[in-house]
Amino acid sequence: MTLRADMPLIVGLVLAGGRSSRMGEDKATLRIAGQSLLDLSVRALRDVGAEQVAISGDRAGGIADRWPGTGPVGGIASAMHVLPDGEWLVVPVDMPRLGVDVLAPLLAERRAATAHWQGHPLPMRLTMGRAAREALAELMTRPGRACSIAALQERLGATALPLDGLDTRRLVNCNTPDEWREANA
Repeated sequence: MTLRADMPLIVGLVLAGGRSSRMGEDKATLRIAGQSLLDLSVRALRDVGAEQVAISGDRAGGIADRWPGTGPVGGIASAMHVLPDGEWLVVPVDMPRLGVDVLAPLLAERRAATAHWQGHPLPMRLTMGRAAREALAELMTRPGRACSIAALQERLGATALPLDGLDTRRLVNCNTPDEWREANA
């Protein structure tokens, strides 16, 4: 992807702070063809043009969760205190088929402050600025499911891109050993 001079900073954020309890082992370290899911996620973000890539979660080099146990929104909210404003591409670490074909359309979609694929809250593009920071700060005061990616997207008026022409297998995420085996079959 060619970056235009007028494009804001592109920041990639890999959400890798979960407990991986359903998988039974750290999803970020699962390997495909010798590469970890974390490495594959970082590479996908760099391939689409992310100038800065960060990892959320309590791991070496990661951005520690300020609100442990609050899921993806907690990871994003923790990262907003460390990373600069710009166009953020937020991806979960457990998508083994993630690539430029999935991320570039999200980056190109500019009708709203956030964009995601229809029926798939992640990955998403998020314009990180005052509005997103205020929405995240407010969401972190909500309990349980009220603090969700869907709530963030609703608050920011997200655009859901139609799945037309996209191979939806590229959006598969793996939370269990069975899903992992199926994704790698």
